[in-house]
Amino acid sequence: MSESSDGAIRQLLDHLRQEREALRAGRFEELGPLIEHKEALLAGLAGTPGARLARVQHMAQENQRLLKAAIEGVRAARTRLGEIVQGAQGYHSYDQRGRAQRISPERPTLEKRA
Repeated sequence: MSESSDGAIRQLLDHLRQEREALRAGRFEELGPLIEHKEALLAGLAGTPGARLARVQHMAQENQRLLKAAIEGVRAARTRLGEIVQGAQGYHSYDQRGRAQRISPERPTLEKRA
């Protein structure tokens, strides 16, 4: 194992740890620059035997799993917020005869007191 390759692998592992912490903390704004730096680190590993990169691959896959979970969480939150907004605007139901009807939320009334 060459020293330069060892150093590059260590740098990439440290970088992947930073990426993992950003994902876990929800600091998604940090991911753009991290990805660019990761690409440069990966380019430095060109020609390294795959067996020596097993730990890097495992950590990268874990980060990918975290990123996928974060994306799914954001999608679920967007869906839920949409449901809340839609519910606040009213909903459709059926009357006793099976006809569709819209049920709107009650509008607050303004009461003036002396």
